[in-house]
Amino acid sequence: MTRRVFLGMPGYGNMTAAASRGFWRASRNMDQLHCQYQNGSLLACNFNALWCTALNMVRNGVQIDYFAMLHDDIGPQDFWLDELIDELEQKRLDVLGVVSPIKDPRGVTSLALHDPKDNWHPKCRLSMYDVYALPETFTSDDIGETLLLNTGCWVCRFDPAWVSKVHFTINDRIVFNTARNCYQAQTEPEDWYFSRLLHELGLRIGATRKIRLEHEGRMNFVNTKPWGTQSFDAEHTNRSPVPDAFPHEVEGWMTEEEGRKLAELAAGKRVLEIGSYCGRSTICMARTAEHVTAVDYFDGRCTPQPQDTLEKFRANIDRYGLTNKVTIANPDEDLSGPFGFAFVDGAHDYESVLRDAHRASQLLDEGGLIAFHDYDNGRDPEVTEAVKDFLSVGAELVGVVGSVAIVRPPVRVPQEV
Repeated sequence: MTRRVFLGMPGYGNMTAAASRGFWRASRNMDQLHCQYQNGSLLACNFNALWCTALNMVRNGVQIDYFAMLHDDIGPQDFWLDELIDELEQKRLDVLGVVSPIKDPRGVTSLALHDPKDNWHPKCRLSMYDVYALPETFTSDDIGETLLLNTGCWVCRFDPAWVSKVHFTINDRIVFNTARNCYQAQTEPEDWYFSRLLHELGLRIGATRKIRLEHEGRMNFVNTKPWGTQSFDAEHTNRSPVPDAFPHEVEGWMTEEEGRKLAELAAGKRVLEIGSYCGRSTICMARTAEHVTAVDYFDGRCTPQPQDTLEKFRANIDRYGLTNKVTIANPDEDLSGPFGFAFVDGAHDYESVLRDAHRASQLLDEGGLIAFHDYDNGRDPEVTEAVKDFLSVGAELVGVVGSVAIVRPPVRVPQEV
């Protein structure tokens, strides 16, 4: 099928080599593209000039099925436009943008969530960690909020029903911030303004990380993995806006793969957690569990930096809205079961791990499982030794995910009364 595409590149006259390659190797069939580079100091004017060229071409009888844009500092994979249009069609979208991080070490992107009360401030931007907690291609429906795209690399159907009703504008103003007792400059970027117009027209827009790219600055800022000093946009929010995003910002050693497995094992159950530290694993399990009993001294005694962690733990659990699903318990107090699942991640010496294993097994429902963290990880040999000895007395190794060993405890022998 022939696809007639207008590909525009706005810029300031400093096109990078990778962007140039992306521009001239956008498609396997460049004959179907009309390519135009629009250079000037007024960015939104460049955008509008490209859009007007496409509008006038259609007015003069030229067929244009899609409009695509690539900024002159974005370097996408070869033939990105073919794949992007295929994804647009498969997902039945009107507009599809590619995830692109901004050029700083935080790992925050230009994708944002609209605040219906304030066009000058988004609810937050999406971080690379947020993006990788979402489907590869996602829409507002996947987040539960109105998605605002960035314009670094995107494509849309050039549909006569709406293309003459939109434009790009950068809005600026000065306001007095009474809280800080100073004047401040505020900006509504052209891509977020354009996105709001698209939503007002009822168009279906999405973002994808299916296309690999680099945003070129002092270094190349990639979209091929979750990265950055911030796991969410700390400037605008105190936690990730993505449902069930892994709590990267909470201190701990639990990996995302391990956390998701714990959430699966804890689903719908009363959970016993021995060793909670600052709450990373607790959050993963409490989201899906009926309830979690977190057993810890909360003094970090078995970590590289012993410290009082109780207030951090409470604050993290509260920030994720899980306070009513988590009970704190001291390791020295008696616990009342039964529990449907147990997670052991306390002291890592042999005696402590084996003691915690036997304690947890006595508090489990029949058929309940125990998961041990840091099993066979090359750093905690006593954990591995204790788990293997637990297996030698009748426990069964069900599986291993990362360094989490999932174990079915030995069958308890009924005691005569």
